[in-house]
Amino acid sequence: MRKRKMVIFTAAVLLLVIPAICFAGGAKQKQEKAVFAVGLNVGQAVETMKPDGAWDYTAMGTTLFPLLYDQLWILGPAPDYKVIPRLATSWETEDGYTWTFHLREDSKFHDGKPVTAEDVAFTIEYLPQADENWAYADIVSVPDSIKVIDKYTVQFTLEVGMNGMYPPMGFKPILPKHIWEQFTDDMMAYDNIPAIGSGPFKFKDFKAEQYLWMEANDDYYAGRPAADEVIFRMYGSNDAMYMALRKGEIQMTIRSLPALVSEDLAKDPNIDIIQTRGEDSWTLGFNLHNDLAIQDVRVRRAILHGIDRQRILDMVYGGYGEIVDTTVTYPEMPEYNKNLPQYPFDPAQARKILDDAGYIDTDGDGIRNDPKRGGNLVFELLVPSDWPEELKAGTIISEGMPDIGIQIDLKTVDENTFYSFTEEGISEDKYQLAFINQGPSPYGDWIWENFRSVGLEEEEGWNQAYYSNPRIDGLIDEMLVEGNLDKKYALHREIQEILATDIPYAPLWRPDVLCPVRIDKWEGYTPAMGGICSWINPWSMINARPK
Repeated sequence: MRKRKMVIFTAAVLLLVIPAICFAGGAKQKQEKAVFAVGLNVGQAVETMKPDGAWDYTAMGTTLFPLLYDQLWILGPAPDYKVIPRLATSWETEDGYTWTFHLREDSKFHDGKPVTAEDVAFTIEYLPQADENWAYADIVSVPDSIKVIDKYTVQFTLEVGMNGMYPPMGFKPILPKHIWEQFTDDMMAYDNIPAIGSGPFKFKDFKAEQYLWMEANDDYYAGRPAADEVIFRMYGSNDAMYMALRKGEIQMTIRSLPALVSEDLAKDPNIDIIQTRGEDSWTLGFNLHNDLAIQDVRVRRAILHGIDRQRILDMVYGGYGEIVDTTVTYPEMPEYNKNLPQYPFDPAQARKILDDAGYIDTDGDGIRNDPKRGGNLVFELLVPSDWPEELKAGTIISEGMPDIGIQIDLKTVDENTFYSFTEEGISEDKYQLAFINQGPSPYGDWIWENFRSVGLEEEEGWNQAYYSNPRIDGLIDEMLVEGNLDKKYALHREIQEILATDIPYAPLWRPDVLCPVRIDKWEGYTPAMGGICSWINPWSMINARPK
């Protein structure tokens, strides 16, 4: 899932039981309709149908809107992740800034109105204003640059150029202008019920913390889905959701399950576990605004050498995953740099780095002292109290650090506080070290906002490390707008090397995704990076079909 900002949603704590009959309109209708049910915890769910940050950052939101709302283009299935035209049939740019999109002429919204360039232009102008979480660089345009050339042609100029394999406007729902234009002063004033899009499924009903009910769009230009209906059922606890999977009330879950749970579910002959490589890579983020020894890259390198990442993968993730040396791409992608600096678990090397840098235990308490600032090398690692895997990982890191003469203390806070400290309280030094999740996906031009320089007087944005490097800034801008893929990849690899040398975020691990699915009545589950269901992979719901 893309990097989240301060968007926190409340979760119910009681299981809400939804009578099966309410999803199928009666026993007779239930037998006639092919109903594909997906389970999720209410903590992963949207609370309304408004196109706010929940559509872009919750597990349910990122999954539901691509089904209801068509996009100009989408990522194709693994392993190629090629661009598949949707509402747009073609596009072009000469400079990476000004883009022209040509639309298909046979697409309609669910209320029968045609999708035109007016709708696309409206979305480009007002979606980023509706909620700041939509204000990615691939949609934010120069004022007054959005032009409707004709009924099915639209042009706009981006503030930040981009080019290459993926065009702009990825992962953006195209809104119907005729519905939303009366709410441009406050887009969140409209409850968006019924949600009128142009995607493969149509809105049928929604009950917060209970269910979202969709039905197949018979007139979808790309072909009607095989499932007559798709239902997202929400459960008040993970245990209740697991039980629903065992009973066959749902066919799959939206998110990966822990290794032990998945292995237990796999004992059921009607349940299979689909294992994929993860989209998310975890880092140890260093807040470099703090006047602490972590500003010294040698200390950061020593800390990384002192972390037994394989032990953590084995103990916390059941061995499902891989150690990573970069978090801006993946080893299987063509731009990956195979020659990055490596920091294997090597306490002796960590001790040598610190010795050579002058960090010596001068008072004999077992913890090294900072020759510049005085005092021991003691740092706080911030972890949300309800992140069980990261708490275990943090404990292992903390227990291992004294072996190299460093002390790391866990500081647990609630999730809301964690995000406020790591995303809005950086220059106030509200955290020192923290687990930061970076998952660029194949389409990851937004990932670079984590590394653009910030200054004391500037807004921090997504740069949670408070990292500044003008060379990186220039390379990012050059790489984003470069249309030649060979040159683009070369720039990408150079950026990877600099980041792997500076390590503002220490790359840690990339957990695999374990997806339990029912195989007794349905097939068509589509694996991809990040699992069978994610913001880059709506294909399981689109391809699901009864056996």
